[in-house]
Amino acid sequence: MPRTATDVPAEFRVLGPVGVARAGASVRLSAGRTQTVLAMLLLEAGRAVSFQRLIAALWQDDPPNTARSQVQICVSALRRLLTGTGAAILTEPPGYLLRIPDGSLDLWRFRELCVTAESLAGQRADEAAVHYREALALWRGDACASVASHIVGQAAIQLNEERWTALERRMALELQLGRHQQVVAELAQLVAAEPFRERLRALLMLALYRCGRQADALEAYRSGRRLLTEEIGTDPGRELRALEQAILIGAPSLDVQSLVSPEVPGDAVAAVLLLRQLPASAPDFAGRDEGIDPGPGLQQPHAELLPAAAPVAPAEPAGPLLPRPAQLPADIADFTGRGTHVDYLRETLTRPALAGGPGAVRIAVVAGTAGIGKTTLAVHVAHQVRHLFPDGQLYADLSGAAAESASPGEVLARFLRDLGVDGGKIPVGDAERAALYRTRLTGRRVLIVLDDAKDAAQVRPLLPGSASCAVLLTTRNRTPYLVSTGFVDLTTLSEGEAAELFSQIVGGARPAAEPEATAEILGACAGLPLAIRICAGRLARRGQWQIATMAARLRDERHRLDELQVGDLEVRASFQVSYDSLHPGRHRVDPARAFRVLGLWPGQRIWLPTAAALIGEREVDVADALEVLVDAHLLESPEPDWYGFHDLLRLFAAERAQAEEPEEARRAAVARLLQWYLRMAVTAADILAPERYRVPLDEPPPPSLLLSSAEAALAWYDSQRAGVIAAIRQAAAAGMHDIAWRLATALFPLLNRRASWTDCITAHRIAVNSARVAGSRQGEAWALQNLGSGLAVIGDMEALVRLEEALAIRREIGDSAGEARTWVTLSQAYYLLQGPEVAVRHSRRGVEALRQGGDPALLGNALNNHGMYCLDLGRVGEAGACLREALGIWRTMGGQGHGHIVEGLGRVHMKSGRPDEAIASFTEAYRLHVASGDLLGQAGTLKYLGQALRDAGHEDRARESLAAALELFEKLQAGAEVAAIRAALTPIAQ
Repeated sequence: MPRTATDVPAEFRVLGPVGVARAGASVRLSAGRTQTVLAMLLLEAGRAVSFQRLIAALWQDDPPNTARSQVQICVSALRRLLTGTGAAILTEPPGYLLRIPDGSLDLWRFRELCVTAESLAGQRADEAAVHYREALALWRGDACASVASHIVGQAAIQLNEERWTALERRMALELQLGRHQQVVAELAQLVAAEPFRERLRALLMLALYRCGRQADALEAYRSGRRLLTEEIGTDPGRELRALEQAILIGAPSLDVQSLVSPEVPGDAVAAVLLLRQLPASAPDFAGRDEGIDPGPGLQQPHAELLPAAAPVAPAEPAGPLLPRPAQLPADIADFTGRGTHVDYLRETLTRPALAGGPGAVRIAVVAGTAGIGKTTLAVHVAHQVRHLFPDGQLYADLSGAAAESASPGEVLARFLRDLGVDGGKIPVGDAERAALYRTRLTGRRVLIVLDDAKDAAQVRPLLPGSASCAVLLTTRNRTPYLVSTGFVDLTTLSEGEAAELFSQIVGGARPAAEPEATAEILGACAGLPLAIRICAGRLARRGQWQIATMAARLRDERHRLDELQVGDLEVRASFQVSYDSLHPGRHRVDPARAFRVLGLWPGQRIWLPTAAALIGEREVDVADALEVLVDAHLLESPEPDWYGFHDLLRLFAAERAQAEEPEEARRAAVARLLQWYLRMAVTAADILAPERYRVPLDEPPPPSLLLSSAEAALAWYDSQRAGVIAAIRQAAAAGMHDIAWRLATALFPLLNRRASWTDCITAHRIAVNSARVAGSRQGEAWALQNLGSGLAVIGDMEALVRLEEALAIRREIGDSAGEARTWVTLSQAYYLLQGPEVAVRHSRRGVEALRQGGDPALLGNALNNHGMYCLDLGRVGEAGACLREALGIWRTMGGQGHGHIVEGLGRVHMKSGRPDEAIASFTEAYRLHVASGDLLGQAGTLKYLGQALRDAGHEDRARESLAAALELFEKLQAGAEVAAIRAALTPIAQ
């Protein structure tokens, strides 16, 4: 975010006690909950942390009823703390996102220094050691040491492990540089602190030996062995045993001067060099001295004695040189982004040992949808590590998504020929070919790249049997049955990466000259590398085009896929291959049909029950088909039972629906979906407002079993907020106007509870027009009233016009009950737009009319409103009488407004100089608002509670209440309230 001239950049710390420093001085941060929330946000900086996860971090499985509000209070406190630092905490569903300047978090700097050190270790060990020392100097104790939280503690364990790994790698480099004298004491301290880390113990043994302390080196081994035996019941690992035996015989290769092998980058693995010199059957010196079996470590070398070593294979037997295939496709010069994935894949392919043992083959899998850049990434990584596989690189396109994928047997035959097997000696059977292939690769350092794999069954015969080899494969399908040591589920490029790729292809000057058009193109491409390459490639070949020309061609979604093609690159064709690979198989719902029918839904995300309604099948069967699409990367599943398309895949699915689904089937599917939304909205509204005035329906939809409580109804709305607006738009666009206005008006209680006034106005403008097209005067009046209510809240004078129109229609059609409700809403609008003096005249008329005959629950609401207007005018006695009468009606009849009535009585107590009674009333009102899900009511009550607490002299509690109110008003985008509460907080904060 942009900084101001008064900003003072902050340093954020998790490598030790959690904290913030400005200008080198620590900022005072209260311990407890606020520090825990800060730790959670820092550990996930740049990503949203959900309320549920924050609550779990604070209270684990036993949160209080006020947990959400207390989290909001903590966040408000942190926001004040971060003012002027260039950092910000954003409200981003499902929780909060902390945005901090680049380089301001000590964890980021630590990792960046470690990555740099690792890249330098092979050629410039001295510089690498310096970077490791700088990285480790950032630590001030155990990670997040000041936070007592189980969730934070689990993250801290992983961070502390990164620290120990960096320590080990730094010590290995120091020994490689001959600094054993300088580090031997430090190594002894580290081993004492972490006695079970065998790698550290190996480093200490080597340092002691080089210092001329052979006996101490052997004692370090024996004390470690005793500890392992007594505490864990196991023996030291083979590498440690091998090093002990090398020290026993004083092997010359353990000396610094002997470390000259070019095959072991960062050559601190002296024992490997020693083992190459030992005979196949070692002398029984170990038996003489210790009475133990030399173990398998003497029979074959192993490269995992110390960190940062590349794969090491046994020396090849004497004989003719074998072919060294070099089959990698060319790398691309404009490879952009994916830095984290590149580092992860490189580490996976080159790490020297595996948890599965010395025979476990390193396998890295890159999965992702069509056009996401899987092959480009794999080829780029393969070129970066090819020097570590000097015996060759094999490559095969397995065409897994094509109608006829490559046969493993045919690929094996080619690989065998490439590895020097005479064509006439290649076995006929696939199993025999696979066996010969594994034999041929044993002990050789070969990288095998398998592009576009279909599934695990196609890949397994092509896997080598030797740990000296590594496999890098790409697939459009997730392959859960293939055991791998690394898995990358490739997603779209970030905004920055997409812009960088586009600029590299087009040329930096043109995008800079047309930033808005460039942003529009990148938005249309939605981060898909193939689409970005196509657009940029077309522009690069058409220097006379402006970028705006390309942006305009992409603007029409109906023809966007037509534009995304250049040469042999085409987004639609890439998607088509994946789509054509779908087959019904054993699935009750054809995944291909599910894919195209989902294309009829214009929303961004869809819930499983919603999808089942659209497709017209049982949820369990639809879920099975959708998971097939997720595995094929044709659909995304951001959380259980929720699904969504990449934007361009959604257009492709819509094309397939238009081409393959009959018009009658398409319309029936949309009707099922919209009826489902209407049924859910009516059920939710009935739960939240059982006494509400209902618009007559020809055939009321049956209640939904998915909703059974107010909490469930509001949770449904919260999750479907964008979906219901999309459904109203779709109903109107499809000519289903009767559903459009009914759905909008049924939603009003939910829109009101969540203060979703922008959505309310959008939905009811559509509803007014649809009711008019459908010829429903009742629907038109109801939609106009709800529209006026929403407009009044945002301060738009149009509200009065719309409410007068609704009132006229109510009178015209003889709807006396509706007319009374419109009067109440009109008085509220006058109050919001013109003040209490105007509003009280209208509200008095409404109260008098309702007392003569009408709905008692509506009378209670009217009395509550009239009491509030009187209170604002200073008529405290009249206000109290109205509110007590309203409360009596509520206790008799029930209905909406209980929390608001109790809140109003609290204000009466406060105006009457009774702060303790006011505090009690506001506390009860807040509880009622929480139970009903009324966010605006919660915010207002917390504001008044803070004022009452201040009047009673409870400054700390007042600050907490006002901060929580501020958080809610910010969420509701209530600008005037936000400004007022900030002003009220200022003297308290000082």
